[in-house]
Amino acid sequence: MQLEHDETYMRVALHMARRGLGTTSPNPAVGAVIVSDTPSGKQISARAVTGIGGTPHGEPQAICQAGELAKGATLYVTLEPCNHQGRTPPCTEAIIKAGLKRVVVASTDLDERVKGTGLERLREAGIEVVTGICKDEADALNKGHFLRQTENRPYIIVKMAVSKNGLVAGATENSPSWVTSTLARKRGHLLRAEVDAILVGRKTAEEDDPTLTCRLNGLEHRSPRPIILDRNLALSAELKIFNPNNAIRPWVITNLDQSKQKISKYQERDCELIFVDLVGETKSEQECLDVKEIIGRLAQEGITRLLVEGGPTTAQNFLKEKLVDQVNVFIGAQEISDNSRLPFASHPLSWLEGELGFELNHQQKLGDNQMDQYERPSVPPTIG
Repeated sequence: MQLEHDETYMRVALHMARRGLGTTSPNPAVGAVIVSDTPSGKQISARAVTGIGGTPHGEPQAICQAGELAKGATLYVTLEPCNHQGRTPPCTEAIIKAGLKRVVVASTDLDERVKGTGLERLREAGIEVVTGICKDEADALNKGHFLRQTENRPYIIVKMAVSKNGLVAGATENSPSWVTSTLARKRGHLLRAEVDAILVGRKTAEEDDPTLTCRLNGLEHRSPRPIILDRNLALSAELKIFNPNNAIRPWVITNLDQSKQKISKYQERDCELIFVDLVGETKSEQECLDVKEIIGRLAQEGITRLLVEGGPTTAQNFLKEKLVDQVNVFIGAQEISDNSRLPFASHPLSWLEGELGFELNHQQKLGDNQMDQYERPSVPPTIG
């Protein structure tokens, strides 16, 4: 018999799943909640989320927390339990062994190793299975995982900070020039805490010398993997991103045609090199690293959510490929004119809702600043 409060308990599981965003790669962040029958009525006896790095899964953690209270209880889980032996045993077998009588699932997994077999195995064991509770919310949380399975790419977010009149400030004397407030920048750091990797171009790395870490109190451990596009392996070893004391090893994406000497110099910096092809005019400054190949390689490396924080040219190159899912524009309170650029190299902000067809779906006030969040249309337009 279905509980009256399935949606309420599933939202608790969704809350747990959100807490795992950016920490569980290459696995999805899955929230699990167990509701048990007690003398005083139904109560939550366990709640868990996929562990850092993807193990352990949320379901066995919740079962372990609940102990004997798991027997005869209901499990709420945001994604279909796995039914295969991977880095961990099948979650379905842990559920069956624990004696759970009912499993409520938000989303069916699109991973070919699961894809309905988890639900089937539970039903075969006599467990009541309910699906589709809070499906839309769960699908949104799982989007990066789904895209990696179906399109071999991560969920891609572009972040851009602009002035009140829609321009990007250039760097001044090798330091970034801020156009947004401290509060807006903190909101941007929250984005960093919810992704697996953060990517910038060579120019941003040179001009801003960023650390690409999350610097919110209590969330420093959730800094994403730093990735730099460096076509010619020409970045200085003195940049902060190459500090050997950094907690996370940076990845540098570069052109396949590099000398052994350059490669050796970079490898001494304790960074990982990823080689991709160039696209564009041969021997021209218009040549750039192949974005489609980049995101395919990142998906193969387990990246499910990617934040592109590079400058106007990098943002434009990703947007032109029609594979960006979300754009977050942070708008400052002051207008600028000197040493400024269009936010997307040769395109203004209006390019998003115009030629690209993005839709503004959320606005958030941040003191006297604002964040506008745009979502990719379900059917990407043709870009001329």
